[in-house]
Amino acid sequence: MSKLIDNATAHFSSKAVRKLRIDEWDVTLYSKSLSLEDKAKWLKRADGDTTDYLVYAVIFGVTDEAGEPVFDVGDKIKLRQKVDPEVLSKVANFVLHIEDDEEGREKN
Repeated sequence: MSKLIDNATAHFSSKAVRKLRIDEWDVTLYSKSLSLEDKAKWLKRADGDTTDYLVYAVIFGVTDEAGEPVFDVGDKIKLRQKVDPEVLSKVANFVLHIEDDEEGREKN
């Protein structure tokens, strides 16, 4: 009989890469499932700033179809100041696997 931790880690490693179409940017973005360690690194880096946390989720959590990052830390200022905050929030919520109210209502 296997330990529960083995079942839990097998479940996490089997999770598929997710994708999200962003029509505003004419692109499909991808994200792997995040570990608590991933989220903790971004929280620490954001130093309590929720906006920075969302931006780091986009920078470090979004990839192209090949798994390559599409943003880097050098994009942080432009993401904060020159990108539609509604679209950026949609992408960050996708990476963080947070459903917005509309998606949640559709599933119920």
